[in-house]
Amino acid sequence: MRHYRLTNQERAGLGFTDQFIIEGKELTAGAQTQTIALTTETNAVVDDLVVVRLDDKITGPAGTVKVEVGTAAAAGYHVALSADLKAAAVGALEGTAATANRCGTVISSSTAINAKFTSGTGNFSVTTNAGQVSVFMRIVRSDDLGYDQA
Repeated sequence: MRHYRLTNQERAGLGFTDQFIIEGKELTAGAQTQTIALTTETNAVVDDLVVVRLDDKITGPAGTVKVEVGTAAAAGYHVALSADLKAAAVGALEGTAATANRCGTVISSSTAINAKFTSGTGNFSVTTNAGQVSVFMRIVRSDDLGYDQA
């Protein structure tokens, strides 16, 4: 997984602070579910607005491939199981569901923000997965709130 902190210009234009890129070849678990930790920082708040973009169709296991993004806590996922990442159009976006009373997630040393990939049928494997997704998030870090920030 690659992680980019977006520039000030990108932040202003996109409204996000971070981009995480996950390639299909990273989905190597011999299981129908694989979780990738996006961030486990301390002293940060992750906004509940999360967008997943399909950069290149995921291939590999039989059946659908979907993704959730958020914490492992019950109802902690900001993006629920999304459109099939094998069949959706490249460039397709999935975002935060419009639900009442949503709030950001405070990250502590014991909280991880994850991308959980699920295959409808068939396991992920080291040799058959291709494709790529980007996850865009707003993460406010304590360092971002310093007095010397312009």
